[in-house]
Amino acid sequence: MSDTFKQDLPVGEEAEYNVLAMVKKKYPNAYKIQGEFKAYDIYVPEKDIKIEVKRDIGSNNSNNYFIECFCNGEASGIFSTEADYWVIFDENKYIWIDKSVLWNISTNRGIRWEGTPNGGCSNVVAYLVPKDEICLHANKILFTKPQ
Repeated sequence: MSDTFKQDLPVGEEAEYNVLAMVKKKYPNAYKIQGEFKAYDIYVPEKDIKIEVKRDIGSNNSNNYFIECFCNGEASGIFSTEADYWVIFDENKYIWIDKSVLWNISTNRGIRWEGTPNGGCSNVVAYLVPKDEICLHANKILFTKPQ
């Protein structure tokens, strides 16, 4: 586990707990998966729904969301998730989107990117997807501040 990942983990988990609090208002049995589990972050047993939460603060500088698909040559992110929905948090809004819709937008409209993000030690392949494109196809957008 890289130092960057270790530093980012508590902030990412904060977004997961915020999403969990939103979900629990309607589905009180929902829970966050504890420990290292890559398939999804939140499970809603009342509906058998799996949710992945991604925090992407860098998107506020680039106007693109970073959708990972490979890490060190293995499927990861959007290519390996078992989640039904993704929630992308950029400090301004929570964007709820169906995973299959996000997959299609990423692979068809995103710009392929390869490198080592944020000083990490992993070789990552991802798509840079315009924020507007994802918002256009979102199931729901919840703003953290009045618009």
